[in-house]
Amino acid sequence: MKKIVVIDSNWVTGSPMLRYVIQASKGNDTEVCGVFLSAGGAANGAGNVKETLNAVREELASEGIGFTSVVVDPDAKDFLSKLESLKPASLVLTGSIRFSEKMKKNGVSFESLKKVMNCPVTTAEAFSSMEKKAHRSKRSGLGKWLMYAAGSAIIYTVLFPNVKMLNEKLFMTGTVLGALATMAVVVLHAWIWGNTTHILPKLFKLEK
Repeated sequence: MKKIVVIDSNWVTGSPMLRYVIQASKGNDTEVCGVFLSAGGAANGAGNVKETLNAVREELASEGIGFTSVVVDPDAKDFLSKLESLKPASLVLTGSIRFSEKMKKNGVSFESLKKVMNCPVTTAEAFSSMEKKAHRSKRSGLGKWLMYAAGSAIIYTVLFPNVKMLNEKLFMTGTVLGALATMAVVVLHAWIWGNTTHILPKLFKLEK
């Protein structure tokens, strides 16, 4: 079973961060371990923290994802020690956290998280950026496919039905112009059809 460690100071059900966690976990036999980085000590607002984490647990359980959680004070040594105890992990995802200057001076940083956990570390913002980039890429791919598909449709509905007439008047006339026109049509058709069939598997994720 894989494990995703999620570190946040502001756990909210239905948040984009939890949506990313669900996307990364569903269908992958993955357990999520939440680390609540307390802003003012674990005892401060402990009741609200417990209720929040229980709500998160219920949200993930509805998606078939297991969830455990720990609350950690903003102390560098305690924080890093707690993370060490959560190994091995496949991914560390951080939400709306800002390490205090004291924690940074005592060795807490995104680089130190990578060294401690020996796995990729990313932020919810980076995950969001990748998602938007993938969405733009898909829209761009769809636009290109429609363009090439329209070109193919024009060739099949306009050129091919009139190929006999074009052969007599242009392609098969034995002239330089006819030879050039024949090569141009063959190359154009191969290019349009090739791009249409090349983009289609990527667009619908049919590639192996």
